[in-house]
Amino acid sequence: MPKVKRAVVGVLVKGFSVLLIKRNPDLGQHGGEIGFPGGMVKSGESLEGALVRELEEELSLTPSDYFIVGELSPVKTLMTNIKVFPFVALLKSPGRIKPNPAEVDDFAFVPLRTLRPLIYEDTVKTDLGVVWGATARIVRNLFKEGRAFLPEIETLLP
Repeated sequence: MPKVKRAVVGVLVKGFSVLLIKRNPDLGQHGGEIGFPGGMVKSGESLEGALVRELEEELSLTPSDYFIVGELSPVKTLMTNIKVFPFVALLKSPGRIKPNPAEVDDFAFVPLRTLRPLIYEDTVKTDLGVVWGATARIVRNLFKEGRAFLPEIETLLP
């Protein structure tokens, strides 16, 4: 049986917004897609270690720039069959974000209110582009599970 590929993403929260990135379109896997920063877990690497490495590679963030407050249920990508482990973190220093152009084409803080339709829908349009797939399912889980460590999310629920 083939080994399941694993990836991590950082659901970086600042106020009532989350950071989404538009991946560089030249990237083979998921190029040009809108999602959370993150990437593949290397052999022998812990999930949290992979997250720290990916946030530094993609956005030049170090652990002193954010504080992990919880984890959401993992989701699988349907096309590439990757199990994605989302970590929710409060972003302390959004001004320190310096995207790596080889990986990140653009980024934006998207209000959770804009993403709220994902509770019931499969896609939503943002200024960066359309959020769908695993990213949409992670956002849905943030609304369902996030109140355990982000009580303010309750005010955004219908």
